[in-house]
Amino acid sequence: MRIVRVHIENFRGIRFADVNFEGTTVLLGDNNTGKSTVFEAIELAIGADRLARTQAIDEHDFHGGDYRAADGEPGKKIKVEVVIAGLDEQQQTKFRANIEFWRRADGAILGPGEVWGVAGQGVEAAVRIIFEGAYDPDGDEFVAKTWFAIPRQDDGVPMSECRSSDKREFGFLHLRALRTGNRALSMERGSLLDVILRTYEVRTRMWEGLLDRLRGLDVVGENDPEFGRILTAIRDAMREIVPGEWADAPHLRVSELTREDLRRVLKSFLATGVPGYAAPFQHQGSGTINALVLSMLGLIAQRRNGRVIFAMEEPELSLPPHVQKRVVDKVRGLAAQALFTSHSPYVIEQFAPEQMTVVTRDNTGLLTAASVILPDNLKLKIFRDGFRTRFCEALLARRVVVMEGKTELVAYSAVARRASELSPDQHQRLDSLGWVPFDAGGETAVASFAAFFRGLGKTVASVFDQQNPAARAAIEAASHRAFEQPYAGFEHLLRAEIWPAMQAWFVKWFVQAGEWPQALAHLIPPDGSADEAYTQPFLALFKHKKGDDYLVVFFDQCQVVHLPPTMIRILADLRNMVAPLPPPPAPMQAPGIFG
Repeated sequence: MRIVRVHIENFRGIRFADVNFEGTTVLLGDNNTGKSTVFEAIELAIGADRLARTQAIDEHDFHGGDYRAADGEPGKKIKVEVVIAGLDEQQQTKFRANIEFWRRADGAILGPGEVWGVAGQGVEAAVRIIFEGAYDPDGDEFVAKTWFAIPRQDDGVPMSECRSSDKREFGFLHLRALRTGNRALSMERGSLLDVILRTYEVRTRMWEGLLDRLRGLDVVGENDPEFGRILTAIRDAMREIVPGEWADAPHLRVSELTREDLRRVLKSFLATGVPGYAAPFQHQGSGTINALVLSMLGLIAQRRNGRVIFAMEEPELSLPPHVQKRVVDKVRGLAAQALFTSHSPYVIEQFAPEQMTVVTRDNTGLLTAASVILPDNLKLKIFRDGFRTRFCEALLARRVVVMEGKTELVAYSAVARRASELSPDQHQRLDSLGWVPFDAGGETAVASFAAFFRGLGKTVASVFDQQNPAARAAIEAASHRAFEQPYAGFEHLLRAEIWPAMQAWFVKWFVQAGEWPQALAHLIPPDGSADEAYTQPFLALFKHKKGDDYLVVFFDQCQVVHLPPTMIRILADLRNMVAPLPPPPAPMQAPGIFG
């Protein structure tokens, strides 16, 4: 059993989305791309307790907050469709009136004319659950229901409602970042303890007895007579206004004495290590809370024989790397399907490339999702070995600038940072613009990596040295913008665009600071030499070991006027791709004869 497709319309930041899953998956992408919204949408459709809330949706759940109907038109609707395939025999029996068939080869539900394909290879029993939410102007309220896609009435409207008892068959549990641990042992609806009680079909009988005891509890009591006198004084003042039998003295209660109020205030306490003292479980250390959550998930999965689907947001929060890996492995081992979001390389590298899905969303609310398929020139071992240092940050970014080599990556980052420090009105850091530089490892790989990241929905730029026409055309076709440096190599750019006086100054400054490499001491020209004599040692320094580090030191000493014009121009174009500078104000017209 697993979720294989989610279709979303008009839900929060997503105007339209189709996301396919194939087993355990981690969703990747920059912040605010809609990863959590996808999980929330799934919960709307198959979360057993979502519709039990006072209001399943509100104004802010509609895309752009637009829920009202235009004149003569139907109101806007939130729609979520979740396809669950791989049903076992028990589920097929329970949902026999709602069964459809999912074809794995093309990720599609078989149509009415394709019944012959039911016995084919890669075809599985499935159900489609449809959530619809809308605003009801007559009742001035938001309404929501979930249905099985079939059977349908003659007009195509679903006729079989999907109830909470049906949804519990799928065992979907959304483990939200930060919130799950803080609610694990509470009695709130949807908490892990509440889910366990329902899973084990335990009906607690504590409510009536507890409410009766609390109604008779004198909170103030005889130990605080001063406070009691204040309450009596309030009663006496009220009796001057209303009949005496109406004006009993105010009572302090520990809650509003309703079941729902008690669900919110009741908390479990755990030992603290101090003999005889316990504290609310949410005050425990993060390690204890995470162990508690995993233990409770294990109970749920054990009771359901692994027939559960867990969606977990950012399992890395507050955890060291080795524990992050253990949490991911534990959750994957418990569930029939586990879905994750993460920004941690230690979490993400636990997944095979085909289990990684990159999510992007444009400014119209269109969300797209693409699986990571390695290009032919990228071997799996190289991908894994360089995941933390090269690939992870780019996979999580909105924009990737593919650099020909590490030197260009370091240099452009350093120049952008220095220019933004000196002239923040004209320049910005690459990371503040959402650009992540990526080292292609050589000019022959620029085009393939640009195509790779563009295929994942990233905005892609590329920076490279002079190329032959065919190679340049391939890079341009693979990139949204391609920037060719007009030199045969980065060394030639430095030689041509750094003033000789600045080259000489830096070499002398570095020597005086005692940082000049001993192996290059023979290149230092004698005192009084012309500035041009320092070009060779200046360039040799950046070829020496730690050359990229020395390059950063050099750019950090520059003013904007000293920075290479080619690099400044390319950085300006990268900025304009994201946030163009406003046009200069129009020149003022000279006053006429009459002012």
